[in-house]
Amino acid sequence: MPKTVHVMIVEDERVIALHLRKQLEKLGYDRTSAHSAGYDALKAIERDPPDIILMDIRIDGDIDGIETAAGIPPDLMIPVIYLSAHSEDATLARAKKTRPYGFLLKPFSERELHATIQMALERRVAEMALRESQQRLSLAMSAAQMSCWEIDVNTREMHSTGLGNFQTPQETETVTETWDAFLDRVESEDRDSVRKAFTYAVQHGDFYDVVFRSINAHKEQRWLRARGKSFSNDRNGTHRIIGMMQDITDQRMTNDKLREAMAVYETTQDGILILDPDLNVTNANKAYYHITGTGPKGTLNKPPYFLAPEEYSAGFYQDLFHTLRHRRHWHRDIETRNIQGNPISLATQIIAVEDDDGELTHFVAIVSDRTAIRQAEQELHYLAQYDGLTSLPNRLLATDRLNRAIERSEPVGARVACLFLDIDDFKNINDTLGHAAGDQVLLIASTRIKAVTERADTIARLGGDEFMIIRENIQNATAAANLAMKIISELQRPFYIIGHELTLSASIGISLYPDNALSPQDLIRLADTAMYAAKDRGRRTYAFYQSEMTETATRYMTRSLELRRGLENNELVLYYQPQMNAHTGDLVGVEALLRWNHPTSGLLGPHEIIPVAEQSGLIIEIGDWVLREACLQARRWQDELDQKITMAVNVSVRQLKMPNFAETVQHALAVAGLPAEYLEIEITESMIQDETSMIRMLHELREVGVSLAIDDFGTGYSCLRSIKSLPIKRIKIDRAFVKDLPGKADDAALVEAMLAMASSLGLHTTVEGVETEEQYHFLREMGCTDLQGFLFSKPVPADAVFADKAAKKQSNSNIS
Repeated sequence: MPKTVHVMIVEDERVIALHLRKQLEKLGYDRTSAHSAGYDALKAIERDPPDIILMDIRIDGDIDGIETAAGIPPDLMIPVIYLSAHSEDATLARAKKTRPYGFLLKPFSERELHATIQMALERRVAEMALRESQQRLSLAMSAAQMSCWEIDVNTREMHSTGLGNFQTPQETETVTETWDAFLDRVESEDRDSVRKAFTYAVQHGDFYDVVFRSINAHKEQRWLRARGKSFSNDRNGTHRIIGMMQDITDQRMTNDKLREAMAVYETTQDGILILDPDLNVTNANKAYYHITGTGPKGTLNKPPYFLAPEEYSAGFYQDLFHTLRHRRHWHRDIETRNIQGNPISLATQIIAVEDDDGELTHFVAIVSDRTAIRQAEQELHYLAQYDGLTSLPNRLLATDRLNRAIERSEPVGARVACLFLDIDDFKNINDTLGHAAGDQVLLIASTRIKAVTERADTIARLGGDEFMIIRENIQNATAAANLAMKIISELQRPFYIIGHELTLSASIGISLYPDNALSPQDLIRLADTAMYAAKDRGRRTYAFYQSEMTETATRYMTRSLELRRGLENNELVLYYQPQMNAHTGDLVGVEALLRWNHPTSGLLGPHEIIPVAEQSGLIIEIGDWVLREACLQARRWQDELDQKITMAVNVSVRQLKMPNFAETVQHALAVAGLPAEYLEIEITESMIQDETSMIRMLHELREVGVSLAIDDFGTGYSCLRSIKSLPIKRIKIDRAFVKDLPGKADDAALVEAMLAMASSLGLHTTVEGVETEEQYHFLREMGCTDLQGFLFSKPVPADAVFADKAAKKQSNSNIS
C-alpha cells in the first residue's frame, strides 16, 4: 500500500491556505497541515516531519518563509517548494541559498503544482538513496579503519577524516590542521621520508606509498601507511594532494579490521566481488547475487558476466587492464541485464589490492545497483518534457520545438504559425462530471487535434485545457485560419462520456512568424493574447494577433498591478452615502462605497476598480478589506458620536461563493465589536439564481445575525417565489425606475407594484437615485420607507457624514 504523502502548507492568508488544501485534496494529497507563522511550522516539523513543504515567502511572525526553510534540520531532507507572487532578484537570491526543490509564481495551475510536487518527491527519493550510498561508503571506511585526507599545497593546510586525526583515532569527523602540526606527531626518524613523499607528489603527481610511525595523544606509537596523489587545477590555481591512510600497528588490529570489513562485505547493499589477477571471481557477497539474480555456481571461477568477452571488444579489455595496472582503480557505469533478462544499471568499480611489497594480489569489484535511480532520472526527464495525461509535449518541449522551427524557417524566409487553443467552459465539465471525466475530455481533444493536423506539426498541452499547435512552412494567414477552423469543427463533433453526450468548442489565438514576432516566447504570448480576443468575440472562433490586443492587455496588467499596490499601500478608502427615512427625514443608514486615491489619476470610482479586481482575483482581498473597514467605521460612529445606524456593504459573487464567507463576516464583526444587527449585506439579483451554493450561504449569513438586501432590484430576473423563501429583509429599487418620476407613468406603476409587493412580504424598501424634491414627495406618498440619492447627499468621506454633530460635540467639549 503506497505511503500517504504529508504536505505542510506555510501560508499566512487563511483563504489562500484553505484553497490550496482543497486543491491538494483534489490532486490526491489527503494528508495536509497548515501554519501561518514560521516558528509554529518549525515546531510542527519537530513533532511530525512532513514529506514536503509548500512555503509562502511572506508570512506572519518574526521570520519569513526563507528563514523558516533555513531553520529546517538538514538531516530531515524535507523538500521545500516556494509559492509566492514575489520574484524580485533579492528574494530569489535569498531563496537559492536554502536549495529549494521548486519555486512557483502565483497564480499557478493545479497541474503545475502537482507536477512540481511529484518531481520534488522523486528528487528527494533519489537524493536520500544517494545519501544512503554515501553513508554506506563512510561506514565501510570507518569499519575498515581507514581514513582519507587532503593537503592544500599552497596553504599547507591538511584536512583529515577518520584515522588521519591521531588525537581521536576512532572518530570519522573531519579535522583541519597545518601540515607542520601533522609532521610534529611523526617520529623524527620517519619525518624525512614523509617530507620526500610529499615533495614527490607535488612535483610528479603520481601515487606514492609511505610507511611511518606516529605518536598519539596517549603517547602510544602507531604504525601508519599513507598513499595519495597530487591534483592541480589551472583554472582556479588550486593544488591538492588527496590520499588514504591506514593504521597497520599490529596483527590484532589487522584482524579486527578484517572482521569489520567482512561484516560490511556481507551486509552492504552494494555487490562486492573478489577477483584474482585474471579477473576471475573467487568470492561474491549476498548483495551481488541479489542484484544480478545469479548464484555461486554461475559466478565463481570465471569473469563477472557483465564483463564477459563476448560483450566487449578487445580494446575495452586493453583499456581495463592498462588502467588497473597503472592507476589501480577502474570504474564505469554498465547497462546490462540480470539473470532473468530484466534491464539493470550498475555503477561498477574495480580496485587493485597489493601486498606490503607492492605486488598485486587480487582485485575488489564493487557493484552498486543504480537501476531505481536511473529509472527515476528517466521519469523525471520525461515529466520535464511531456504531459503526463496526454503524452503530448509540454510547454518546455513545445517552446524548444518552436524555436527550432524558427531556426529552420529563417534562412528560407518561410512562415511559422503558432495556434494557442483553449477549450471553452471546460471548468463546467470538471465541476459537473468530475475530474476523471475532464481528463477523458482532454484525451479526446488531443486525439481529435492530432487527427486533423499533419505529422510534422507539433501538438502540445501547455496545462489545464490549453493546447498549442505549431505548423512550419505555412503559406499565409488564410492557411492558418483554415487550420484553426478545421480544429474547431472537429472538436464540435458529439461524443459520449459516462452516459452524457457532449460537444466541445474552442477559442484559438493565432500568431505568425515573422509577421508578429521573432522569438518563440513572444509568439506564444501573442497567440495567448489573441485567444482571449477570440473568447471576447463569443468563443468557438479564432482571432489573429493584432497590436491593439497587447495594448489592451498591458493596460489591464498595469492597472491590476497598481491596484494590488494600492491595496498594500492603503490607497483604498470608503465613502458613505446616507440613507434617509422617507417620513421623518432621519439618517437611518449609510452605504459603503469604494474609492481609490490613485497617486497620479486622483480619486477613482468603482467602475475603475471592480472590473479589474474581478478579473485579477483581487476582489476577495478588497472585499474583505471593505467589510472590515466598514464595520470598524460603524463602531467608531457608535463610540464617538453615539450614532447607531445600519452599515450597508456590497459583496461580490466570488465572495459569496467562498465556503467560509459567513465566518469572514463574523470575524469582521468581532474584531470591530459591532453588533450584527447594524450590518446589512447587499447582493444583486443574479447571485440568487444558483440554488446549490448561494442560497445556502444567505441562510448562513442570516444565522450570523446580519441583514440581507437585494440591490438594484427590478433590473434582474428574480423569481418572486424564491425571494419569498429567502432570508431577505430589504429590497433596493434601482435608480433606473426613479429618474423619470413622477412624470413617466410606466415607471410609476412599476415602483408602486414593487413597493406593494415588498409591503405584502414584510420587506423594507430603499429607493436609490432620488435627486429632486418632486421624486422625494412622490415616493413618500407611495409609502416608501427609506430613500437614497444626491438630493440628500453624494457619497462623502467618513468624517463628513456627521460633520455637524462632531463639530457640536467638540465645541461642547471645549466649553466644559
